[in-house]
Amino acid sequence: MADEDRNTCILLLDEAGSMAPLHAMLETLGLSVDRASDLAEARTAFFGAGGHDCLVIGPGVSPGLARKVSNALADIDPNMSFATFGPHLRDTARARTARLSSYHPGSRAGQGALLRFLQTR
Repeated sequence: MADEDRNTCILLLDEAGSMAPLHAMLETLGLSVDRASDLAEARTAFFGAGGHDCLVIGPGVSPGLARKVSNALADIDPNMSFATFGPHLRDTARARTARLSSYHPGSRAGQGALLRFLQTR
């Protein structure tokens, strides 16, 4: 996760726009948050930010896109964490992963579950 001298940097992968409340809440907490809706945007955001601590995958993201983005970013940064409100990530052996699919990212329970995951390093 993040070094102690900087904020946690999160990349939200959100095709359907369902993570807007989560995005707002994370920014309110002072976290650095970028958003992408496809592989090209995810790569651009990742390199533009100098990397991310966690990729958060939204509930409306297709399994194929989730796999492509998570694999591409894990190849660049094997220490990156993943949290998914949507599709199950099959190849998670190289990273810390939270499966949050029983929650909605706009709910207090979903946001709390993500925050607890982000706080554990």
